[in-house]
Amino acid sequence: MKKQKIIVQGVAGCFHEEAAHKYFGDLPLEIVPARTFTELASTLVNNPSDHLAIIAIENSIAGSLLQNYRILRENHLRVIGEVYLRISHNLMVIPGQKIEDIKEVHSHPMALNQCLTFLRKYPHIRLVEKEDTALSAKNILDNNLLGIAAIASETAASIYGLEILASSIETSKINFTRFFIAQDSTQALSLADFNKASIYLRVPHQKGSLVQVLQIISEHDINLSKLQSYPVLGEVNTYYFHLDLEFDDLDDYEDCIEELQEVTTMIEVIGLYEKDEIIFNAPSQLKAFSL
Repeated sequence: MKKQKIIVQGVAGCFHEEAAHKYFGDLPLEIVPARTFTELASTLVNNPSDHLAIIAIENSIAGSLLQNYRILRENHLRVIGEVYLRISHNLMVIPGQKIEDIKEVHSHPMALNQCLTFLRKYPHIRLVEKEDTALSAKNILDNNLLGIAAIASETAASIYGLEILASSIETSKINFTRFFIAQDSTQALSLADFNKASIYLRVPHQKGSLVQVLQIISEHDINLSKLQSYPVLGEVNTYYFHLDLEFDDLDDYEDCIEELQEVTTMIEVIGLYEKDEIIFNAPSQLKAFSL
């Protein structure tokens, strides 16, 4: 069977790779690494017919990755799926060191932000932002960096031969990152049982404009599960809104979009897909949340 090429931000052992395997299951994958999200989008646009990409969009502790919303829109990428991954962060070093020996911790800024409660116990340690969690671990191995720790996954520690000094150091154990699976918008959309959509829109800069949007969504019995604003580049007091809509009936959703066109200055559907379900271990019981 031909392997599906999946572009991820990071190197072997990164959370994007774990999320890709979780979403695609047993499907054989060829992981294509990208150093940045901008490079990820560029690689997908330049290889539209045989590549997909997986891109982090929000975290339950650190919030939204606003630049990735912009990257999706500006590169005309289409969302075809989503997956939630439980994130467990681990402090790792060249074997034989103790936490008292550590002068710096390297990791992606989102990972550092998710572990601040633990890291504040060690004020002597300097936090250094890097482009990727797994790459931080790899750099420690490649350069034999003593006195430097990385925050990354257990998989990364295993791949790069590092010793875990502290496991699961994230501030909240209910720590999930949501990832979008994206394709280039020039490609055909596969038919599926759609029950979730991601859209962009702009509304007139006047009183009550956004309220009209919300009223229409409510009237069609559609759940607004995400509302994210970010400024329009080069303009003042003008915003794009990203909305995630969950629905039971596709016809209701399509009628809703048609009505929204009458109260918006721009609307674009960037994805139709099946919503994912979060499952996590709460104290002594398993709970499932459909988001």
